[in-house]
Amino acid sequence: MKLFVSYSRRDGVVTTESLRALDAHLRQVCTPFIHCLHDSGSRWEQVRVMMALLASHAVLLVESPAAEASGWVRLELFVARLLGLPLMRLQAGDLTDSQ
Repeated sequence: MKLFVSYSRRDGVVTTESLRALDAHLRQVCTPFIHCLHDSGSRWEQVRVMMALLASHAVLLVESPAAEASGWVRLELFVARLLGLPLMRLQAGDLTDSQ
């Protein structure tokens, strides 16, 4: 199963390190896409992110104040709803507590 992880790191609540830990955990049961861990530096990154979302079977939203305010996260969730993808939620505090 391909899982798209939607998040924002802008407020520092969600960190690259916490996303690496989440990625390692999720890889035990699925194939996650976490953009910051797969960033190729291409000028087409937004297209690549949307392609990963389109190829996913479900979305995991890492909820944080920055994610709530993020236009990109809102766009990802809008597309996920249009596609009828299941949405799971994880509080960012729960993610950082598990490290």
